[in-house]
Amino acid sequence: MPAKKKAPASKTKAKGKPKAKPKKSTATPKPQPKPKGGGGAAGGGGGGAMPGGAISVRMYRVGFGDCFVISLPTASGREYILVDCGVHAKGDAGTLKDIVADIATVTNRKLAVVIASHAHQDHIAGYDRFGSEFATFQIGEVWLPWTWDPSNPQAVKLQGKQAALAVQLAAHFAALPPGAAQRPVTAAAAAAVANLTGNAHAIALLNTGFGVGAKVRYLKAEDSLADVAGISGLAVKFLGPPQDEAYLAQMDPPANQHYIGLAKGAAGEATRIEPFAKSWRTAATGDLALTKADEKRLEDATASTAEDLAFALDKARNNESVVALFSYQGQTLLFAGDAQYGNWRWWLEHDQPDQILPQLRFLKVAHHGSVNATPKDALEKMTDGNFAAMVSTQSTPWASIPLVPLMARIDQKTKQELVRSDWLHLSNANAPDPSAGAAPPQPANPPAGFTEGSLWFDYVLKP
Repeated sequence: MPAKKKAPASKTKAKGKPKAKPKKSTATPKPQPKPKGGGGAAGGGGGGAMPGGAISVRMYRVGFGDCFVISLPTASGREYILVDCGVHAKGDAGTLKDIVADIATVTNRKLAVVIASHAHQDHIAGYDRFGSEFATFQIGEVWLPWTWDPSNPQAVKLQGKQAALAVQLAAHFAALPPGAAQRPVTAAAAAAVANLTGNAHAIALLNTGFGVGAKVRYLKAEDSLADVAGISGLAVKFLGPPQDEAYLAQMDPPANQHYIGLAKGAAGEATRIEPFAKSWRTAATGDLALTKADEKRLEDATASTAEDLAFALDKARNNESVVALFSYQGQTLLFAGDAQYGNWRWWLEHDQPDQILPQLRFLKVAHHGSVNATPKDALEKMTDGNFAAMVSTQSTPWASIPLVPLMARIDQKTKQELVRSDWLHLSNANAPDPSAGAAPPQPANPPAGFTEGSLWFDYVLKP
C-alpha cells in the first residue's frame, strides 16, 4: 500500500510537576555460570562501579515483565536510566522488592531518566508498589507515551475508552462460573485484562514525576532530544508511538513479517497455504458423529467474543509503547517496549530504517519475544554479529512466549550474543526455567560481554 505522507516533526512536549497453562518446572536449579568476557554492568555483580569508559545494560529477572538499567560513563561519574519496572501478577517471580533495592544501591538513588514505556502492569507495577521508594530518588526526567498526556484531547479520549472497556471486561471474566473461567483461552484473556487494570496509581505517580520535581515528557514518533537530562553527547530519537490511530490499531504482523520456521542456519518461511488452523483439524475417522469433547471444542472456538476483545485491547496498549533509540559515544541502543506491528510499521515506513538498523549495537527485544513484535523487515536489516540482545521473558503466564523461531533467528543474527532472563534460575513456580525446545539453548557460560548476578544479567557494550 502506498506510504502515508510524513507528518512534520513536532517538538517534544514537556510538563513539569504537574493457551494451555505451562506445567510447573521441575528442573533442578543450575549452578551459577562463571562470568565470561566482560565485567559487571550498572554496578556489576556486587553493586560496585562499572569499569571506566563502557556503556552497560542490566536486565533484571522480574518474572514476566521488564526492568532494565542503562549505565553511562560521563566525565563526572556514571549516569543511569531506568527503563520500565514491572511484572505481571500471574508471572511474578517475587523479586521486585529486592530489585528496587538493588537499583537504589547501584544508582545511589539518582536516576537521570525514568521511562514507563506503556500502561501495562508488567512494565509499571514496580512504580506503583514502590512509589514511596522512588519518591526518595533524585530523578531528572520521566518519559511517558503521548497517549498519557492529560492536556491532549486525543489522548484523553483514547484512554477513557480503553479504561472503560477494560473495567467491563474484568467484570465479565470475574462473573464467569469456574468451569468457563478455566478454559485456556478464557484464562489467557483474563490474564491479559489483568495486565491492563490496576495501573491508575502508577500512572498518577509517573505523571507527577513522583513529586520530586522531575521533568515529565510525553513522547511520540519523530520527537528527538539532545544532551538528555544534562548528559553531554547523549541523543535520543523516538521512533514510536505513532499518533496515527490506524497504525496504533494494527496489532499483528502479516505472514511475511514473522518467523514461523527455520531452515538450518537461516531464516525460513513456511509456504504451505492452510485454510484452517490446527484447532479445527482432527484425525480421519469413519464415525462423523460429534463426541462430547468435539462439542466442547466447538463451543470454546465459537464463543470467544469477549476473549477476542480482551486480546485486542491488550495489543492496542502495547502499540502505545515508547520506542527509544539511544546514541552515545558512537553506540546505538534500541529499546522498543512492547511495540507490536503497527508501531514498528510506522517508523519502518516513515523514518530511515536502512540507516538506523544496520548500525545498531544493542537490542532490547520487544514484547518478551512474542510473535507480534520484531518484524522480519526490522531484524533482517540489523548487521550480523554487530549487535547483542537481551530479552526479558518466560513462558508463564503465556506458553506461546517467547516465539522459538524468532529467538533462534535473533541468536543467529547476534552470533550467539543473546541472553534470556529466564536463564537465571529461581526456585519459584512463577519463574519457570525455559520450556523444553526453547531457543536458543542455554550455554554453560554467558556469552562474551555478559555476566550473571543474583537477580540480573549485565552486558558491557564493546568499544
